[in-house]
Amino acid sequence: MKRFANLKCVSILLVVAFALLITAFLGCSKKSKQKEIKLGATFPLTGDVASYGQKAKRGIELATTEINSKGGLLGKPVNVDFQDDRGDSKEAINIMMRFATIDKIPVVFGSAGSTVTLAITPIASKNQVILISPISSSSKLSNEGGHYFFRTCPADDLQSEILSNWVAGSGVKNVAVVYTNNSWGKPLAEGFKEKFQKSGGRVLANEGVEESSTDFRTIIAKLQNIKGLEAIVSPTYPKEGGVFVRQLKEIGLGLPLFGGDNWGSPEFIDVAKEAAEGVFYTAPSEGNSPVYKYFAQRYRQKYGEEPDVFSAYAYDAALAIFKAIQNCNSTKPEAIREELLRISFVGASGTISFKPNGDLKSEAFTKKTIKDGKTVNLK
Repeated sequence: MKRFANLKCVSILLVVAFALLITAFLGCSKKSKQKEIKLGATFPLTGDVASYGQKAKRGIELATTEINSKGGLLGKPVNVDFQDDRGDSKEAINIMMRFATIDKIPVVFGSAGSTVTLAITPIASKNQVILISPISSSSKLSNEGGHYFFRTCPADDLQSEILSNWVAGSGVKNVAVVYTNNSWGKPLAEGFKEKFQKSGGRVLANEGVEESSTDFRTIIAKLQNIKGLEAIVSPTYPKEGGVFVRQLKEIGLGLPLFGGDNWGSPEFIDVAKEAAEGVFYTAPSEGNSPVYKYFAQRYRQKYGEEPDVFSAYAYDAALAIFKAIQNCNSTKPEAIREELLRISFVGASGTISFKPNGDLKSEAFTKKTIKDGKTVNLK
């Protein structure tokens, strides 16, 4: 009996030891997963506006490569999980839910389209996740972005003012406005209309169209019948904007055309084709600081192409997050948020500092046209 008791004790000890080994292994496994700082990103990497997402991805990747070459953050390498939302709100919501509730990621970069970003800001607010966009410029985000939303691109309030002053300054008094009826196009169109009318101009037609619309002939017929119409202002997304401009040229309505920053995208030029020649549009100003020159050189070396303003905004979004984490010595979203509101630095796109609502303090837009299939700055 004594021998049996001893064997029983040995068995119990072996079971306990095995359990301790399993616990230790799981603990080490869990710890190993925490040896990096994981952040998330949701952008359109494919689809109608993929160029925006790809440029943003490369800007963030470049900043991440640079910080990791210096030892990472808080002694850990940074890993950004890039996901493709295809410019679709439902897909972005699914991605954001996984980031926030399953992966418990403290910071998410994204998205591109303002409608998509507006769809995921409630998830960021509810789960206390920093959401920072280098592209979404809708003025609605200024009021509805929530406690944890930031952006490194200027808001559209200023764009509508510059666009209005530009059209009015060109001597145009009577315009038609055709806009994409979403959270980016509608507020920009409304802002333009309000400011243009205050300057003494008249909006003779105001038409909203759905994203990815492909037939504007009914609207164009209405525009042809408007007496005294001098120009068309069209804050539209690249695809429908390109189709609209192309069909205007096909029908022969040769009026000056003014658009928003989406008209500078490769997708707009690809769709509009030769009809894109000579259109005017407003766009965020490119950086020209030594920081931008260094960024552009590194970008060209890594990707074999020229950066654009959105890749610079994305690079700066990553720099802002990295600086905030370093300064507060934490990856807790509330600590990062408080530090973001304190930081100020010169990035690739200009000075980066934030208002209490997450908007960029320093804002700048420029006037552009398309010549020989390429975007050109105007004075």
